[in-house]
Amino acid sequence: MTVYTSPVPDQVIPAINAYSFVVSNPNGTLESYPILVDALTKRTITFGEWKNITRRWATGLASIGFNRGDVCALFSFNQVDYSATMFGPILLGGITTTVNSAYTADELAYQLQDSGASVIVTHPELLPIALEGARKVGLPASKIFLYGDKEVGGHRPYSALMPPVDTPESQLAPIVPLNGQAAIDTTCLICYSSGTTGRSKGVELTHLNFISNTCQVTPLEGDISFRENVVLAVLPMYHIYGIQLHLMYGVYNGVKTVVLQKFNPVDFLQTIQDYKIKSLNLVPPQILMLVKAPIVDKYDLSHVRFVMSGAAPCSSDLSQALMAKFPNVLFRQGYGMSEMSPASHVGLYHLPVHGSIGRVMPNQEVRLVDPETGKDAVRGERGEIWVRGPNVMKGYRNNVQATIDTIDSEGWLHTGDIAVVDAEENFFIVDRLKELIKYKGFQVAPAELEAILLANPSVMDAAVIGVENKEQATEVPLAFVVKAPGASLTEKDVQEYVASKVAAHKKLRGGVRFIEAIPKSAAGKILRKDLRVLLQEAPKAKL
Repeated sequence: MTVYTSPVPDQVIPAINAYSFVVSNPNGTLESYPILVDALTKRTITFGEWKNITRRWATGLASIGFNRGDVCALFSFNQVDYSATMFGPILLGGITTTVNSAYTADELAYQLQDSGASVIVTHPELLPIALEGARKVGLPASKIFLYGDKEVGGHRPYSALMPPVDTPESQLAPIVPLNGQAAIDTTCLICYSSGTTGRSKGVELTHLNFISNTCQVTPLEGDISFRENVVLAVLPMYHIYGIQLHLMYGVYNGVKTVVLQKFNPVDFLQTIQDYKIKSLNLVPPQILMLVKAPIVDKYDLSHVRFVMSGAAPCSSDLSQALMAKFPNVLFRQGYGMSEMSPASHVGLYHLPVHGSIGRVMPNQEVRLVDPETGKDAVRGERGEIWVRGPNVMKGYRNNVQATIDTIDSEGWLHTGDIAVVDAEENFFIVDRLKELIKYKGFQVAPAELEAILLANPSVMDAAVIGVENKEQATEVPLAFVVKAPGASLTEKDVQEYVASKVAAHKKLRGGVRFIEAIPKSAAGKILRKDLRVLLQEAPKAKL
């Protein structure tokens, strides 16, 4: 067995309540220091105010019967107080589940049902979807609260539950102590990760899991003090990448974080310029925009010193183009998945290796295992990444079999991603066993789209694969469809049908190909490799 470990020493990881950890203040952040700023409204939350809001929100939750083990769902675009609403339930020994803000009512309803959420905090723009999703699962409309300070249609802001700002600490809900084994066992977050079965799976992360990844990544930062850094939070805060780096890591280390509610190029670039942003955590399509979009040249981005890429592979060509255009920028790429809280590998800013996901982070063991032989691959040979460490999830919510299929009896998480490792122990992703499509960092399960297509009476059979869109630096879903006898169906019909039933990132942006039969094995499994051959033989997909 060949086990890879980090070049950085293991870190001390406290087994406590994640809220107690995030406010432990290792860098001496002043109560008056602005740790969160809304990019557009300029609303600012200091470290002291953040603690006060979070404690009072927890107290408000407790006042409506929210107890240890209960679940609160956050369904919103990025908010400057998203982290406070996330940590309120955690403080009480409860659970927060974060929901993709692009979800339809059906998708929301599934997550509410599966997670067991009893309270929702949503954005006023998303209130109609939240109400419909809640209705589908029998969650009372009275348990839906809003971001912002205005009542909408009888629904109150979440702050309406909170006691006055000057309430003595002795009258606020106490922090539930979770020491040792309790922190190891108690779930604090449920993030949903698409699976090849077609339904998203609820990744249960414990207090120790959540704490671990911040401890693991903190010693690997660039050469800048936390007090000097200014970070842009444009990653979706419902995504584990944004959760870990901006909602946990940022508060814990006292980093000034400027929050952008939604991504659009003008606001993105204007915010970098106006707030003199120094660190950017991005996904490859955003990096591609920085490299190629003419609008970028209209803004002063000279203060940016660090760019990190994650959630999807960033090619060597793209990272080199970024550093060529911005000579003062240092770049690194990370790798992980929700099931690892989320990161297991990250590059070093001062030693960039283009195309690499970096080296193993502290407190973990990593193997590369040949999926055919089950033996450890030698350097330079392909193998599936297996990870074992304190950041590896507790398991999937309500899905014992999926947990068993992912984490073996020795605690190794089988990632499904195929990599090679070089002589310096830099890892490079080369393929993946999984069938998931990664569209701009978001996971799209082919089986989910296939199930939707098969529900259409005009579709006899269907299969979905991901195809590369070089212009956008991402994969996009493409469908192969067998028409039902006598059916009149166009590519546009199919695309619009799917678009009406899914979140925007799941649309069939790769197009539709009509074929006579879906190639399958004797056991009925779709032969996706054969579909790729058909795609090469057919006219190019309309990307």
